[in-house]
Amino acid sequence: MIATLDMYDFPEIRDATNTWWEALARGFIAEGLTGIPPHRTRFSDENASWSAPGLIFTQICGYPLRKRYRDVLRVVGTPCYRAEGCDGPRYSSVVIVQRGAGIGSVEALEGARLAYNGALSQSGMNAFRALLSERGIKPGFFGDAVCSRGHRASVSMVTSGEADTAAIDCVTWALLQKHAPHECDAVEVLAWTPGAPGLPYAVPASSDEQTIAAYRRGIDRAIADPAAQSAREALLIDGFAPLTDADYEEIDAMETRARERGLPSLF
Repeated sequence: MIATLDMYDFPEIRDATNTWWEALARGFIAEGLTGIPPHRTRFSDENASWSAPGLIFTQICGYPLRKRYRDVLRVVGTPCYRAEGCDGPRYSSVVIVQRGAGIGSVEALEGARLAYNGALSQSGMNAFRALLSERGIKPGFFGDAVCSRGHRASVSMVTSGEADTAAIDCVTWALLQKHAPHECDAVEVLAWTPGAPGLPYAVPASSDEQTIAAYRRGIDRAIADPAAQSAREALLIDGFAPLTDADYEEIDAMETRARERGLPSLF
C-alpha cells in the first residue's frame, strides 16, 4: 500500500512533509485503519500517483479530481493553510508579473506570454480563466503560452523574462516566500483569482462512510499531535475541514461560467 503527499513537496520542506505523513499514519492506525504505510511514496510525476495500484491516501488538485479522477478517488477533507489568499479550506491564486514591468492591470496582459503549470490545474489554469472571463476577456488574449510543469518553474520563468505572467497557487506562493524568498524578489502580485476549495486529501472511491469517518478522525489526531507541530508550521497547515466531493462541484461550475461567458480556454 502507498500514500503520497507530492503537491507541495519542495526540497526545502521534504523532511517536514515526511514528518507530517508519519503523524497522519499514527492517527490513522489509532483509528483502526489497516494497511497504512509507515512512510510516504514520492512520485516524480504527481499525476501518476493518483491512479497508482495500491494507493490508499493522497492529496490532489481539485480540477483533475473533477475532470479525470472523480470515479477513482473520494474526498476525505481539505487541509487549511495559513497563507494569504486562503480562507479555511478555500484558496485562490496570485497573478504575478515581473517587478517593474509596468503592467498595471489584468487587461494590460493582452498579447503577453503566459506560463502555466499544467492544463489540468485549478490554480494555474481554471482559476485564471475564471478571472479573465469575469473581465469579459475573450479567446486569443495571450500572445503565447508555455507549460512550465510546476508553479515554482512558472515563477522562475516570469523572473527571467521567459514569460510575462502566471497564476500561482497562493499556498505555493506563501511557501516560497517563507522557504525561498529570493525566488520571489523579482516578481510582484498583479491580481488575485476567485477562490475555490483547496487541494483535498483523497482515498479510493470504494471507501465506505465508516472508513471516511476514520480517516477524518485520524487527520484530526495528526493536527493535534505535538510531535508534528514544527512540521505543520513549516507546511503552513493549521487545520482541517471535512469537505466532500459535493463541495468540489464548485470547480465544475467555475469552468461552466467561464465557457458561458465566452472563454472556453485560457490559451
